[in-house]
Amino acid sequence: MSLDKPKRVILPKPFEKVMVFIDGGYLRETCKKLYGSDNIEFGYLTLKFIDFFNDYPYNPFQADLIRIYYYDAIADNRHKNYESQRVYFESIEDESKYTVRLGEIIESSKGFKQKGVDILMSIDAITKAYTDQYSTGIFFMGDRDFVPLIRAVKEAGKKTLGVFCETNSAKELIRTFDMRVYLGEITLKSLLKK
Repeated sequence: MSLDKPKRVILPKPFEKVMVFIDGGYLRETCKKLYGSDNIEFGYLTLKFIDFFNDYPYNPFQADLIRIYYYDAIADNRHKNYESQRVYFESIEDESKYTVRLGEIIESSKGFKQKGVDILMSIDAITKAYTDQYSTGIFFMGDRDFVPLIRAVKEAGKKTLGVFCETNSAKELIRTFDMRVYLGEITLKSLLKK
């Protein structure tokens, strides 16, 4: 009597509603520090997010990418850099799926500082979690100040995926995410326009 090996059944991955929340200052600062440029190819970044979920076999689901929110700050419209910043942010919104939310840049005794950016991201991520607009949130960030935000999103019953670079990310934040993806320097460099 012979025993046949059971056939392996491969079940399709379920689709999940996904929203991406990007701390633009963190992304730009990391690219500038490593490569001297923050001229990011946002269309390519979108494909990276989609590919991560849909093309790799170890991912638990496929992404129905609802929207990508990009958070940053812009100078006052009287500032000499205002026009170039405005054009930069508009070019991000020209890409499919992107919505740009802007705080402001203010000058202090320690130099220039972003104001209102973290709260914009927190309001969006939490309200959209509690109104069931996404199942999984992808957060591209590295600042320890975001730990309460990630905990609140998890309390709303949502899964969280952190995307960050090892060199400038708070360990407490990293541990807070359900899933983690380190962006290596080669991948990060590939996001820059040639």
